[in-house]
Amino acid sequence: MKKDELFTYIGKKVEIKLFDDTVYSGILGFTSEFSEKFGYRKPNYFTVKDLDFKVSHLKSIKVIE
Repeated sequence: MKKDELFTYIGKKVEIKLFDDTVYSGILGFTSEFSEKFGYRKPNYFTVKDLDFKVSHLKSIKVIE
């Protein structure tokens, strides 16, 4: 998956699977608004809850209701 593709999921509740097959769910964040609201800590990383990850760590993503 490319970074531009992942940006389309920003602000949506998603379930992600990382390279080691661990699964996390929550609202996907990236921008400065999410930095303040969700405790985003590192530049060029995406965040779901307390997890920060790079696009290269992502195996799959899907939107959940």
